[in-house]
Amino acid sequence: MAFATFCRVVTEQSSRRSIGVPGIALVLVGAAVVLLSIRFLTWYDVPAGHDSSGDVTFGKLHGSVEQLGGAGVASAYFGWLAWVLLLGGIVAGVAANVPSPAGDPLRVAGFAVGLVGAAGTYYALAQHFNATGSTHSVFHNATWGVWAALLGFVLIAAGAALDPRRTR
Repeated sequence: MAFATFCRVVTEQSSRRSIGVPGIALVLVGAAVVLLSIRFLTWYDVPAGHDSSGDVTFGKLHGSVEQLGGAGVASAYFGWLAWVLLLGGIVAGVAANVPSPAGDPLRVAGFAVGLVGAAGTYYALAQHFNATGSTHSVFHNATWGVWAALLGFVLIAAGAALDPRRTR
C-alpha cells in the first residue's frame, strides 16, 4: 500500500514537469564540444624542433599511450573510456531532462558522468605525461582540444543537473 502511494505521488509529480529544454541544450552542446575535441581539434602544440610528430591530437595520444607501459587509465581513456563517458553523459543528461519518475537519479548520474569525464580527461593526460617522463603540467602547450574536452564534460554535467520546470 505504501509503495502504491509512493508510485502515485512520484508519477503525479513527474507529470507536472515539462521537458527541460535548457538542460537538454546544454548537454547536447557539451557533447558536440567533446566530440569536436576528440575528432578534430589539436590537443597540444609542440614547438618546432622539440618533436617530429607535430601537433598532438586525440588520435596521436591514443597511439602513443599504447606504446607506454604503465598508463592504464590513460590507455583506457584514449582507447574507449572517453567515448563511453560521452555517450553515458548524453543518455543520462537528456533522460534527466525528460519528465519521468527516474528524473532525480538520472540527474545525479548525468552530473556524475560529466564530472568523471572532466576529471578523467585531466587524470588520463597527467598519467600520460608521467609515463613519458615529462615534468611539465598537463596544461603546458595545451590547445583547444584539451580545453574543449574539459569544458564539454562540464557542460554535460551542468545540463544534466538542471531540473525541468514544473508546470502549474
